[in-house]
Amino acid sequence: MSARDLAAGQRLARWIAALATSLVLTGPAPAQNPTDRKPANRKPADSCPTEGGCLVDGGSYRIILPQVPAGQRSGAILYFHGYQGSADETIADQGLVGVAQNLGVALIAADGMARTWSYPGSPGHNRDEFAYVGHVLDDVARRFPVDPGRILASGFSQGGSMVWYLACRMPTRFAGFAPIAGAFWEPLPSGCAGPRPNLIHVHGVSDTTVPLAGRSLRSGYKQGDVFKSLAILAPGGCTASLVAETQAPADPPELSCRLASGCAGPARLELCLHTGGHIASAGWVERAWRLIMPPEVPLGRTGARLTFP
Repeated sequence: MSARDLAAGQRLARWIAALATSLVLTGPAPAQNPTDRKPANRKPADSCPTEGGCLVDGGSYRIILPQVPAGQRSGAILYFHGYQGSADETIADQGLVGVAQNLGVALIAADGMARTWSYPGSPGHNRDEFAYVGHVLDDVARRFPVDPGRILASGFSQGGSMVWYLACRMPTRFAGFAPIAGAFWEPLPSGCAGPRPNLIHVHGVSDTTVPLAGRSLRSGYKQGDVFKSLAILAPGGCTASLVAETQAPADPPELSCRLASGCAGPARLELCLHTGGHIASAGWVERAWRLIMPPEVPLGRTGARLTFP
């Protein structure tokens, strides 16, 4: 045996002896408990059946739930897609899903019948949307750990208009509203139910699909004026401060925002403008949530409010 081989053998013997001593002193390493392992990053999954979604009277919806401790309820964003959109497309939107997961809330995707919404003034006349939304809210409260007192309604374009009508007709079923690029349609409502809700509206000054001043469609229907919509939601002249050009609109996705002043009640009413066109950003929904969502209430005081619609 060469000197090199002898030295190598001695090093191996010393390593084995050290390992044996370590095992005597510390014992074998315990097997890892599967529950101690960090959970793998899993793609958020739809909790409704793959075929057909969660069915309610008048339609269906989709929902992606956050991870919450057992026995607790999360808030939720109920989102209304634009014209020719769908609930499937909403839950496939990684921006919206990411915002919901970041906030620790559920993302509920409403599904327009025939890919449109049938609010007053809309070309669609497919169902009673207010009854449908009431059914969705009640079904979510029954089936999932969602706090019905912490739901934000948001939507884009025609879905944004749907959110305006919910703020006018069903203000107490939501904690706040965040419509984007959509307002009331003609004929404008004569008034809204109280109390006046929290609402943050986002619109692009270069939007030609749904202009700030509205426009007439070839079918004879007419989109409404955003500023007139604000005055209907909060009558008495307190929205005048939203019309004044106090500062230049920002480039998207940044916003230039103004608060209504002197309105009755504590609810936040805000108009945010940008220089872009007919676009939406999931970050705007997150901003609205953080600004207008009330603090969580203790678990013992949280419960489903099943009032229809």
